[in-house]
Amino acid sequence: MNNKRLKSFFEITAVALAMTLLFASCSPVKLSKIKSDSFEMIYSESAGDTYHKVKRTSFESVCKSGLIEMFFDKTTASIGILDTSADVFWSTLPLESEKKSLSFAALKMVLLTESGKQYVLNTQDNSVAFGNFSFEKTNNGVNVKYSLSLDAETGKADINTLPESTVRADVTVSYTLSDGSFYTSVNTNNLHLPEGVYVETIKLLESFGAYSDKTQDDFIFVPDGNGAIIKTGVSDPDFSPVSLKVYGDDPSISNGQAPAPLGAFGIKHGKGAFLCIIESGETIANINAYRLSDNSLNSVGAEFSVTDVATESKKSSQVKTVGYEFGGEIRLCYRFLSGKSATYSGMAAACRENLIRNSVISSKTASSNETALPLIVNLQFGLSDSKGRLTVKSTFEQAQALMTLLKAKGVNNVYLSASGLFKDANNGESEDFGSFLKQLGTKEEYNSLYSYMKTQNFPIFIETNMLSVKKSSSDKAKNLYGDKLTYSSADSKRGYLKMSELENRIEELLNDSANISFDGFALNDIGTVLYSDYSSDFYPRESSKKEIASLLPILSSNKPLMISNGNFYAIKNASVISNIPKGTVSRAENEAYCAIPFVALILHGTYDYCLNSINLDDNMQEAFLRSVEFGAVPSADWYCINTDSEDKYGYNNNINDIVSYCVKANDILADLRGARMTSHYEVQDGVFCTEYNNSTKVYVNYTEKAVTINGITVEPQDCVKIS
Repeated sequence: MNNKRLKSFFEITAVALAMTLLFASCSPVKLSKIKSDSFEMIYSESAGDTYHKVKRTSFESVCKSGLIEMFFDKTTASIGILDTSADVFWSTLPLESEKKSLSFAALKMVLLTESGKQYVLNTQDNSVAFGNFSFEKTNNGVNVKYSLSLDAETGKADINTLPESTVRADVTVSYTLSDGSFYTSVNTNNLHLPEGVYVETIKLLESFGAYSDKTQDDFIFVPDGNGAIIKTGVSDPDFSPVSLKVYGDDPSISNGQAPAPLGAFGIKHGKGAFLCIIESGETIANINAYRLSDNSLNSVGAEFSVTDVATESKKSSQVKTVGYEFGGEIRLCYRFLSGKSATYSGMAAACRENLIRNSVISSKTASSNETALPLIVNLQFGLSDSKGRLTVKSTFEQAQALMTLLKAKGVNNVYLSASGLFKDANNGESEDFGSFLKQLGTKEEYNSLYSYMKTQNFPIFIETNMLSVKKSSSDKAKNLYGDKLTYSSADSKRGYLKMSELENRIEELLNDSANISFDGFALNDIGTVLYSDYSSDFYPRESSKKEIASLLPILSSNKPLMISNGNFYAIKNASVISNIPKGTVSRAENEAYCAIPFVALILHGTYDYCLNSINLDDNMQEAFLRSVEFGAVPSADWYCINTDSEDKYGYNNNINDIVSYCVKANDILADLRGARMTSHYEVQDGVFCTEYNNSTKVYVNYTEKAVTINGITVEPQDCVKIS
C-alpha cells in the first residue's frame, strides 16, 4: 500500500526455472500486535435514501460496449448498466422504488486502528454525503475517487497532515466496459491511509443487482460445492446468510468457513441475469449472499480480506495479530445474460469462456477414443495411525485380483488411484516415496499388477500429498503467529510444507519415483488447501497459488495428472479431477437452496471428473443418479481386507452394485466424454434433464413413480438417455 507508514513491503521475485516458470515469494513480513478489551465495530450514521438509492432518470450515459451501456449518477457517484438486449437496467445501488431504508454502498471497508477500534466506512455516508469525491470520465468508463472519513473536514484535509490513527482512507474505484463486459477494480497499492490505520476488509459492489420482488424463477447463484442456487421466490424461513471462502480457509490465519472452488457468483432477476467472476484478488475473497429480510435485499457480492488479521483471546482482553497487506488489484468482471441464456447454465458457459480466456482452465477436449467410461477406484494399501502403527488394507496380489474381477464382471476401463504404498503412508494424506512397504508384497508382485493394468489399458495413479511434511521437519511452513503450520485434522504429527520448498519436493518426487512403474500422480492436497506461509521466505496466499499453478506442468509432462477436490487454480494441467462434491457443502439442500452442476457444466468435455465415491454414500442409488445427472464418471473408495458386512470400504460388500452402476453409466455417458454440457434444468419435481451439444438429453428421475416426458418414460429412481 502507498501510505505514510514504514512497513516491510513484499516484492514478488521472478525465479528462472525449467520451462521458464515464474515463482513468487516475498521477504519476511513485519507483524503488529493490537490489544483491546473489545474490538467493537463502529458504524457511521446513515445519510439517508438520497445517497443510498438512485433515480433511474438521474443517470447520464458514459459509454457503450457491445450490447451494454454504462451510466453514471453524479449525486450518488454510482454506476448503472443497461443490457440493451433485454432492456434490463442493473445498478450498484437499489432504485428509489425500494421501500425500505438501506445502507448499501458502492464500496465498504473496515478500518482497524492501533488503538483497537474497528470502523465500518462506506462510500455513501463517509464520502459522497460529505461531497468528498471526484470523478473522471474515460474513453471506456469512469474513475471515482472517494475520501472516506468520519466527518467532512477530515475528508477534505491533506491526508499527509493528519495525526496518527485518524480514521481516513482514500480509494479510487475504476468502472469500465470492454468486449461487452463490465469491469470494476480497486488497486490496493493506491490506497492512502494515515499512520497506524489498516484496511481489514473491502466490500466492492455488494449490492449490484439487489432486488426485493419474489418472482418464482429468480435466483442467486453461489459456488457452494458443485454449485447452488438460492430460489428467492421460494420461502425459506430458516435461511441464514451464505458465506463462502474462495479456495477454502487459509489455515495460517483461520479455520471454519465453507469453501468455494472458484470465485464466481450471479443473479437471475426478471428477464436478465449476470455472472460476476473475480478475476484478481480471489485468494482473499469471501462470497456473501443474502435473502430479503428487514435489513437486506436479495443480493450477493464479494468481500476481500485485504490484511491478514487473526484474533485470539487472552484472559480479559483480545489480541489481533496484523500481518500481510494485499498489494495489488481487486478486479471483478460482470457478464450479462438474457433470454434463454439467463440461466445458471448460461452463467456457467460465460464463466467457462472467461476462465479459458484467462488461461485458468484448459481449452482441450476430453479423450473420446476409449470405448468405455472409466471407473475411478481409490484403493488403500497401507495405513499408518498417528503412532506409526501400520495396518495393511490391500496387498499387490489382492489388488490384481480385484482388477481381474472387475474386468470379468464387465468393467472395461479402470483408473486405479493407489494410496499407502510407501513408508509413513497415512490414508493417502502423505506419501514419502522410496521403497514399497514390504508388508504389501514383493516388487515382483507389484510389477505383475502393473503389467496386468498395462495390458488392459488401466492406468495406475500413485496418490501423494505434495504439501505434507513430518512435524519434526525443518521444511515446515509457519502460520501468522510464527508457529509451525500443522494439519487441522487428527494427525498432528504432520504439517504443511514451506512453499519455497515445493520445487525441491517436486524434484524429489520425480527422482524417487523414477524407477517405479506407474502412469501418473494423484495429488490429494494441491487442489484442496491453499495457505500463506509466514516462514522467512514469506509467501502470501496469492503467491502460493501462482507457485502451485506454475509448477504443476512439470508433474503432468508426459503423464496424466489427477487432482482431488478441484480448486480451479490447480486444474489446468489435470486430466482427471476427483472427489468433486456431489452437492452443497455449507448447508443441507432444500426446496429453496438447491445443488446444481455448475462446476460440471464448466468441466464436462474438457476433463474426466468424478463426484464423491458412490459406495460411501448412505444412498448409493441416489449417489449414482446424481453422478449421471452431473455427467461424472463413477468412483469407489475401497480396500481388499476381509471386513464385516457393514463396512462400506470393503469391496466385497458393494462391488456388484458398483459394477451395475458402471455398466449403466457407460451406456449413457461413454460417448459424451468429449461433448460440452450445454444445459441443466428441473423438468418437474424430482426429475432433471442434462443437455449436451450433440443434441443428447439425459433424464434422471429421483421420485418413486415413473414419469413420461415427450413420450419417453423414465422409471422411478432411474435415468434415460435420448439422442
